[in-house]
Amino acid sequence: MLEPTEVNTRQSRRLLRYLSVTDETPNDLWMEIAALLEPLDICSLQTTCRALNQALYRKPVWAVALRQVCREHCLFLPTFPIDEMDTHQLFRAAMGPYRFNSLIEGTGSFAGHADDAPTLSPAHGPFTMSIVIGASSEWGTTYLVPGGRFFLTFDCKVLALWDLGFVGSVKSVSGPEPRRMAYVDFTPGNFVVFEDGKGFMAVSMYQDSLRVVLFGGSGRITLEAFEISHFSETGASTFRHLGELAVDDATANVKQLVVVVDGDRAIIFASAGKLIIWDFVSSIYVVVKRVHDNLSSSPVGNRKLYIHNVLIELGENNLRITDVPPDFVLNFGKPVPLGGAVSLATAKTSTLPTPQMIQYPPPNDKVDEDRMFPSVGHWYQAQLPLLFDVYRQYKSGCTGVTRLSFTFTRSPLGGIVPAPLTCIAKRAFPAKRTFNVIDNLGSLHVPGGFNKPIVTSMPDMRAIEMAMMGIKLKPGSEIRRYIYSTAGAGEAFNKCSRSGCRKKEFAKATYKFCSGCHLVCYCSTQCQQAHWEPHKQVCKDQKKCNASGPIAPPMRFVKLALEVADPRFGVLGICAGSGRMVHSKMSVLDPSGMRYVGSNVHISDFLS
Repeated sequence: MLEPTEVNTRQSRRLLRYLSVTDETPNDLWMEIAALLEPLDICSLQTTCRALNQALYRKPVWAVALRQVCREHCLFLPTFPIDEMDTHQLFRAAMGPYRFNSLIEGTGSFAGHADDAPTLSPAHGPFTMSIVIGASSEWGTTYLVPGGRFFLTFDCKVLALWDLGFVGSVKSVSGPEPRRMAYVDFTPGNFVVFEDGKGFMAVSMYQDSLRVVLFGGSGRITLEAFEISHFSETGASTFRHLGELAVDDATANVKQLVVVVDGDRAIIFASAGKLIIWDFVSSIYVVVKRVHDNLSSSPVGNRKLYIHNVLIELGENNLRITDVPPDFVLNFGKPVPLGGAVSLATAKTSTLPTPQMIQYPPPNDKVDEDRMFPSVGHWYQAQLPLLFDVYRQYKSGCTGVTRLSFTFTRSPLGGIVPAPLTCIAKRAFPAKRTFNVIDNLGSLHVPGGFNKPIVTSMPDMRAIEMAMMGIKLKPGSEIRRYIYSTAGAGEAFNKCSRSGCRKKEFAKATYKFCSGCHLVCYCSTQCQQAHWEPHKQVCKDQKKCNASGPIAPPMRFVKLALEVADPRFGVLGICAGSGRMVHSKMSVLDPSGMRYVGSNVHISDFLS
């Protein structure tokens, strides 16, 4: 029998042998391991022993992890100067989506009244930055590139790309001045009859480059495509011109035009039931005649996106999916006319495969058709499953919202096989305020699996008009914005829904929910009784929202702390992958959902 000291000696030798193997493992192998794991799994391995912690906490490992996060969660890789970042910066950047996810779920609570939601304040900021949008106009449209560092602006006179600094690199309250990395000046008349400065653009990430399609005009629509693929840390970068297309359509107006971009293609939704598929790299196009069906929305009102060669249009009560074969443009396309325009009146048309229609769940109450607000929002992911919100304004005054999930597969013959719509979350918001979305380009980037939509709470239309004119609103009439999460009761620690308590539970899913609405939870009977009076009406409204189907998980809410007193300040972009928010004063609130901003923007970083 071995003595205890001899056993301990053998165990120590075995441990030293393992540590030696771990130390001697080539970096290339650890990089291969990191490429197969999520950052959370790498962190878990690091906690198992000191040897693995030292082996995995290396710059090459976390550089690979960051590249994997950008690829999996649709973040723009050039945002991060990987070669110049140290290990700690790489680690924090790779963990950004997970940290923002935990921040929302840890701070948010199941608030019956959105006003009761906890406030989410930034860790750094807001920083005020001067960004000139155009040479002489204070109007324009913007796009926050996923990752939070790059910011596109366009006003028909200048297209510019700004460097705001990557998240975590700036901690000074004053903040740095943004650097204009690249720009394109347009000569007067380049976008004819569109010189009032209301610029429109569609943006797509293509590998490590940005592709931008600008469009404007009335009667004759001008479209130009650009690409930028070199992002210099110190010097200037340049936009590369990819192509130009002019479309003659006597009934068209740019405010009614919708353009979506993916890869080498731009899909232009024109009037007269036609669309144009434009391959701006090959300089060919095809005009497609639309199938008239029962899509419950105007051509402008529905939301459109292009995923895996499938065109998805989100209407008020249903969605339409249309297959766009990869070789469709090559087979039926024509060269773009040089110096001329495509006439929709005389152009030969082709036909896409017959679209399929899928109905949304029925409304929970009588819909008020007179309250004109966007009915579908938060469709930002360019990946499956597609998550989006359906908003319905009811005659009773309350707002019902349903979170839906949609996906599809391909049959062996290549046909589209749609899956049934899945309800992710449901709730009703109280009357007297309108809860909805005001969508604009990049208003909330959603990395895969980290869906944190933003909701806007607005007073009546008169109050909104007063806010746009700069008139100070009465207390309670402000425009408020919230981020919500659909994490269920057992997925994160819950907080008491009474605003005066907010006590966090010791174990998950131990607090009891209201049996009437299943919307709020309480730590004790005393908190439930104290909160009943303000909760009573919300509970009644929520029962209507739950009446038409199974009860879905409620929503955890946090209120955004916009530290600017002016109610006209609106959110221009939030990147859920890095926790950065960009907001500015809304000079005009256009029905199309675009926001036009002045020369100052404010940046807030929510991750420390």
